[in-house]
Amino acid sequence: MVVQYILIALVAFVASMDEQLFGITMLGRPLFTSLFVGLILGDVQTGCIVGAALESMFMGAIMVGAAVPPEVYASGVLGCAFAIITGAGTAAAVALALPVSVFLQVWRNFCYAVPGAFASKKIDAALADRNLAKANFYHLTIVPLSIGIPSALLVFGSLFFGADLINNALNAIPQFVMDGLNVASGVLACVGFALLIRTMSNAKLLPFLFIGFIMVVYLNMDVIGVAAAATCIALLIVFNKSADRSQATEVEEEDF
Repeated sequence: MVVQYILIALVAFVASMDEQLFGITMLGRPLFTSLFVGLILGDVQTGCIVGAALESMFMGAIMVGAAVPPEVYASGVLGCAFAIITGAGTAAAVALALPVSVFLQVWRNFCYAVPGAFASKKIDAALADRNLAKANFYHLTIVPLSIGIPSALLVFGSLFFGADLINNALNAIPQFVMDGLNVASGVLACVGFALLIRTMSNAKLLPFLFIGFIMVVYLNMDVIGVAAAATCIALLIVFNKSADRSQATEVEEEDF
């Protein structure tokens, strides 16, 4: 069983680094990782069923702007593994995945704030020295490994020692520590909004930012509605530019 636990921890390791290394390919989602957990534990059918249940629960857990959802990668792997091992089904998977996902998201916020800041300084220094290879090395190692290794260790420790030990360890964390990390994550969201506004601070892009703000605050539209409206606006802009180019081409041909 130890070999199986190591393989499952490896799945969690790769899944937790999806955003950092592969550009959010969705390969770390429970619907995908549960297949591999089922293959490792010899019960693909249960793995797929539990994965579908976890995916439906975490379907909207996607980081958009300042929205920080629970961690779904390692927690989904761990929940599926326990559901198959104990034979308790999706109920056990959900019961274990929720607290672990919240804890891992707090850990990811810490990694973005501390190792991420350290990596940024190292990358800036490497780029100042025109050393692109070193900059790429820092980019692909510091933050991904600081997220992937603890996630894999948490999954392996949970499987090896049992879920009760992990839950007791999570409950033993002082509340003021969790509150401090939550405040830090809120500050990071403000920094993210400031960087976004700074990027969009020109006369052509700011109106779109304010339109989205008005749609959410005053029209009470959700993210899907705003995204659909933004898609329509983008298509209108593209079609109008295409029509203008076609007319300009026809005028040039007539003049010729």
